[in-house]
Amino acid sequence: MKRTGIHHLGLATLDIDKTVDFWTNKLGCEVVLYDLIETPGGGRMKHVFMDTGDGSLVAFVCPDKVPQLPTEWSPDINAAQGLPGGFYHFAFWADDLSALEAKRADLLSKGVDVSVVVDHEWCRSIYLKDPNGLTVEFCSYMREFTEADKVMHHHEQPGSSGVQDIVEREKLLNMLMKVSHKRSRA
Repeated sequence: MKRTGIHHLGLATLDIDKTVDFWTNKLGCEVVLYDLIETPGGGRMKHVFMDTGDGSLVAFVCPDKVPQLPTEWSPDINAAQGLPGGFYHFAFWADDLSALEAKRADLLSKGVDVSVVVDHEWCRSIYLKDPNGLTVEFCSYMREFTEADKVMHHHEQPGSSGVQDIVEREKLLNMLMKVSHKRSRA
């Protein structure tokens, strides 16, 4: 079987309505399937699949009165593990730098707190958090990979030299490097 890419990411939320609203109205995804799954012992799972724009899907499941599951937990994978926000994150394609800058402008116009465009040398990225605290990235390649890229070596990290504005640098470092211990609803 030939691998052609990711079919879907499966994630969890405690607030399906807020999550669907954000991913559709702010990020531009489209709901393609929304179903309810009855669970043994009572309750149900609200389950939604959203197309990210290229046929790849992101799915969220939300427990609804499922007795064997806790009612409060952190859907933010990093916070649940006591890790910085940049560890577990989900990056989506931007065709080129102008598309990335347009996506940032669109997100800002919709009231989303989004980072400046970050120069990673080989790519450019923007970062934001969804209502669940999940780190979302939009990314565009800036060059082809080389053989030298396959050998581990030091790269400047976000906020160290690429982001000159002090306020934006602090925001970026807090988003990607700060450890959160949030355990609450989305």
